[in-house]
Amino acid sequence: MSNLNSESGEYIFQHLETEDDIEQNLELMRTVFGQEGVDNLVKKLVYHHPTMTFRDFLVIKHHGKIVAGLNLIPMKWSIGGMPLKVAEMGCVATLADYRHRGLQRRLINEFHKRAAEQEYNLCAIEGIPYFYRQFGYEYALPLNEETRIKLDQIPDYESKLNIRSFINKDIPKASQLLTQSQRKFYVHTIRDEEIWKMQEETRIESENRFEGYILEKDDQTIAYFRISDRPAEKELILREVADTNQNASEAILKFLKDIGEKRGLETLVARTSYYDPFARQLVALGAVQRMPYAWQIRVMDYAKIFLKMKSLFEKRFAASAYCHLSEKLNFNFYRYAVQVAVEDGKITDINKLDSSEDRNIRVNPQVFAQLLLGHRSREELEAIYPDFIIYPSHKNLIDTLFPKLPSHIHSAY
Repeated sequence: MSNLNSESGEYIFQHLETEDDIEQNLELMRTVFGQEGVDNLVKKLVYHHPTMTFRDFLVIKHHGKIVAGLNLIPMKWSIGGMPLKVAEMGCVATLADYRHRGLQRRLINEFHKRAAEQEYNLCAIEGIPYFYRQFGYEYALPLNEETRIKLDQIPDYESKLNIRSFINKDIPKASQLLTQSQRKFYVHTIRDEEIWKMQEETRIESENRFEGYILEKDDQTIAYFRISDRPAEKELILREVADTNQNASEAILKFLKDIGEKRGLETLVARTSYYDPFARQLVALGAVQRMPYAWQIRVMDYAKIFLKMKSLFEKRFAASAYCHLSEKLNFNFYRYAVQVAVEDGKITDINKLDSSEDRNIRVNPQVFAQLLLGHRSREELEAIYPDFIIYPSHKNLIDTLFPKLPSHIHSAY
């Protein structure tokens, strides 16, 4: 607990401690967001998340009243098969009368401090546009991809495949199917059994209530999917679906069309990756897709994340013309550099340097997150950002180490 002084009195920084704190925090969320979803999310995180504790809910009180808060939500991601610890900044809220006083800056600084102490590789947020740039965040992974189609555009398919409700014993097979579906993604979620169980027990994925279903052929599970609906907008939402072949997709589409029409809905909205076979089949039927938003990412320490990705970089060297490269590569981040020492295609050392004189690889450190996570290519970033400068001698090398690849983050809580 710590104090922050102000002209109007004393602010107290702390984490949640009591049931009264929990209720106050929930009231803050209801007041700021005005929706059931965030309220459901906070309750789920407080009472059901397998690893979160009260210390992950940071708040500021004024005269005993919670007036601002945010959460540190732990996630597990994978990049090229390498596990990453990711701290999501969630449920960022300040009462209207207490804004523009630096309260969120205080909370976010503490969030970053804790993320560093707990050795998180990345911090991430889904938040509002622009605001988080001041804290070192950059748009670096696709978010909120949507494929929309009117239900009456879906053919009246016939299918003999069976669809039933999802139950807890389906988790191992569904987890296997999700893992298989994620193989096409460079960066993706690692959802462990405890998170699966929490989602099924609460029937809440992130902040959204959902219904889960299993698709079977000859009593064998071949796919799963999750849906919810928005009656006011007359939309049926497909939140998640395992990779499917055409027959499986048609069976699911028949089910979705039937259930949607029974509920008086008009539009199917698939909030899945544009690279999923199901989304591509919808597009073939006339569905439309929008430009997605993006996850905002802050890399905690480039030297440490390079070290974590060492074996991945070496695989890329080995499969390229650089298999016998020997060079000290200096990634110039303007205020410092990260030196990657390579001998005969093997990385022998990675160090952070105070010097930034080498100009072969000069990159804006925030923007570099896009290259690191495969969101943008070197060529795209050079065309957009004047402070992203790679000498001709190193362009192909950078393209080899950092290819542009598809990614998708499934719900991690």
